[in-house]
Amino acid sequence: MTIASHGAGMSRRKTLADFPRFTVTSLRKEPPNAEGYTNFEIAGTFDRVIERSKINWFWLLVGEQDCLCVEWKSQDDATLSAVLVGSEKSVPEVVGATLYYLSPRWNASNVWMILDSQWGWDRVKFETVDAVADVAIVNRREVTQWTTLERADNKGHTTRYLPANDESQALPRVIPGGWKHEHCTLCHAHIDPGQFGYRDRDDRWMCENCYEKYVRPRDLAFVDDL
Repeated sequence: MTIASHGAGMSRRKTLADFPRFTVTSLRKEPPNAEGYTNFEIAGTFDRVIERSKINWFWLLVGEQDCLCVEWKSQDDATLSAVLVGSEKSVPEVVGATLYYLSPRWNASNVWMILDSQWGWDRVKFETVDAVADVAIVNRREVTQWTTLERADNKGHTTRYLPANDESQALPRVIPGGWKHEHCTLCHAHIDPGQFGYRDRDDRWMCENCYEKYVRPRDLAFVDDL
């Protein structure tokens, strides 16, 4: 929620301090399991009622560069107390700390990319690039059915299409200019060939509108706006 500031039509930016807060009163950790994950349980109190959705998990942001993925175990709206559970490779000592609630519809990285002035956004023009597709061969005949499509530069982009049937064989093939657009990591708008956008070191893209509206002023209002 934004708060009116000086001047008509002006509002102050949303910061991490405006997010729902969870003060931790206790933390219980089990020994790491065979996969190296530590099961934990934390208890504490929210500063407001958190409306639960059908999705049982959410994020707790720890400071400005860490987070925990937790699930509801119990919740008492009258006292605002809650018990939460999770499993992580590393669990920070958070007793007495104030953590910040983030809805599961967002990733914690969506917050960090706004707050971190050293995130490394570069303004670039998007152009089509070659892609690699798995072309299905069914009963020795090629069919126009792609099971996967990914950038030929192998930067991890993958789009799923209909799976090939049990009799098919997937053969990789370079599709010239097959990667035709990117999506803004916040609003999911297309960034089409010839359009400018911002790209980070992990090849995530952001449209110019979201960059100017959220990244430049370090405004976390996207969690309400989008």
